[in-house]
Amino acid sequence: MAIPASVSTDGNVKVTWVPTITVPAVPTATVLNGGTAIELSCYITAGGLTTGGDDTQITDSRLCERQTFSRVGTFTDTLALEYVYQAQDPSAADNKAFATLAPLTEGFIVIRWGQDDTEAYASGDIVDVYPVECNRQQKVNPEANTVLKISQNMNVTGVVERDVVVAT
Repeated sequence: MAIPASVSTDGNVKVTWVPTITVPAVPTATVLNGGTAIELSCYITAGGLTTGGDDTQITDSRLCERQTFSRVGTFTDTLALEYVYQAQDPSAADNKAFATLAPLTEGFIVIRWGQDDTEAYASGDIVDVYPVECNRQQKVNPEANTVLKISQNMNVTGVVERDVVVAT
């Protein structure tokens, strides 16, 4: 068997804040590259993008069976970010993540996996779209040989659109 190809994550994940997307299942390159979209990739720390979730399991017991079965129930999507910030200059030009992701702000986090993050979104790109409300910004405890960081959970407020194709 041949070894399957792989893609490095380094520089190949693009994360963008978009205030509004009319149809999240069909985001457009115009909106994702638009003036209100904020590129977050260079603010987020190397391990600071955390997607996850949990599936609830339904127990399906039957009187006629000794074995208990299970089925898929509801599920929860989660998203958390860790990013750098300028503690003494909240309005600095290079502090956009901190300023943009203010608590209770609603919008969309769009993630493109496996393509150079410096490339603009284009028709045909495959992305994940998370509708979110920003939670509180938590300062990460300082430690030697690191930078100041914020940790922030996002409340997923709607259906996460996975692997959707960007339209023109």
